[in-house]
Amino acid sequence: MEKKQVLKRLYVGGLGHTVSEAELQERFSKFGNVTDAEIVIRKDDQGNPMKTFAYINISISEADLKRCKYTNYICCNSQSFLVGR
Repeated sequence: MEKKQVLKRLYVGGLGHTVSEAELQERFSKFGNVTDAEIVIRKDDQGNPMKTFAYINISISEADLKRCKYTNYICCNSQSFLVGR
């Protein structure tokens, strides 16, 4: 039985300032087909990065979405980050 996949936009928080779209696509591809990864870096008044997060567009089944969110923290280069929706 094939899993029905739907397109979801996930919030991924707590990222390091050096994370790349390729790294995110690699980590999330085990859950579904990543179509896009948008990294947002918020900076302070001096231009220093303060907060980095991303939005991942992924075709994913409900079961894999639950598994991804149950994992909650996914490790990327010795750093964990939060997965939300």
